[in-house]
Amino acid sequence: MENTQPEGGENNRDLEVAPALISVHPTQDSVAVAVGSDLRVFDLRGNCAVTLVDETGEAFHKDSIRAIRYGANGKLFVSSGDDKLVKVWSTDSWRCIASVCSEKRVSAVAVSNDGLYVCYADKFGVVWVVDLHGLDGNETLVNKKASPLLAHYCSIITSLEFSPDGRFIVTADRDFKIRVTVFPKKPLDGAHEIQSFCLGHTEFVSCLAFLFTVDYPQGFLVSGGGDSTVRLWDINPGTLLDTCEFGSKAGIVDYKGNEVSCSTVTDLCTIPGSNVVAVAVQSLQGILLVSCDLSSQTFGAVKVISNMGDSFIPTSLGCSSSAELLWTITGVSKTSRF
Repeated sequence: MENTQPEGGENNRDLEVAPALISVHPTQDSVAVAVGSDLRVFDLRGNCAVTLVDETGEAFHKDSIRAIRYGANGKLFVSSGDDKLVKVWSTDSWRCIASVCSEKRVSAVAVSNDGLYVCYADKFGVVWVVDLHGLDGNETLVNKKASPLLAHYCSIITSLEFSPDGRFIVTADRDFKIRVTVFPKKPLDGAHEIQSFCLGHTEFVSCLAFLFTVDYPQGFLVSGGGDSTVRLWDINPGTLLDTCEFGSKAGIVDYKGNEVSCSTVTDLCTIPGSNVVAVAVQSLQGILLVSCDLSSQTFGAVKVISNMGDSFIPTSLGCSSSAELLWTITGVSKTSRF
């Protein structure tokens, strides 16, 4: 198990890289992009850039943005990152309607399916919850306080996801673990009921996504990590259903043409209503499309999509729930720290 002093070295990091991020509105009304501290939103319906309105004392973000996320119904958008600010935006007005000051840098965010709670994880491995009851996007800015939802982690949390039915919140961390926790009726009192642990990755878990269809509304969890695998899980018992070792199947090679034996999955995106998982892989100029047979609960064919332009290595993937379009972005922001 690696040494995970989560904020260790914060004062002696000379250079830190923040990957470009993308998030797509559930009905594809808009698309949001973050590169470094810069957050931009484009209105796909109106075919124009969106003007963000932030009336907080700390207007916009002052440091690298690490997580962006639309709520399931598309009414809310959340951004957060290294400036320790979690900002909640109304997608009707694109005003910042709530701001939370985190004690530590933020590594992941999630919005409950009913849009009433925002959860975020900090670099000390604590998951916090923010109550959004009463916010409709029209009132003046509210400075909210977060309550601890999950604590006593000893590792940085890399990804947060709510299950399709909203019953569970799932966390992934750098100590190879995936934890499934029952999301309580009173989340401000904390979450104390662990449903399962999903154990099987041999390196850190980098990202999570749920694959579900009309025939399988509860869905299955898909995870990617630093061990060059994509894994399929039944979260109720925490059972590993199948593993896709994509390196050998896809024949991934580096820029010198040498076969890559171990590549990190940098992002996952499931295509709504389908059995396909899109996978972004570190150093891969393109994406992987991995099919899944949900009836047999196994992975199938792996297809490499590489006609995306020279040197286009996706760092983030996005997809709406209403259109079969996959959005990708590439790029990084380098931030000096002293």
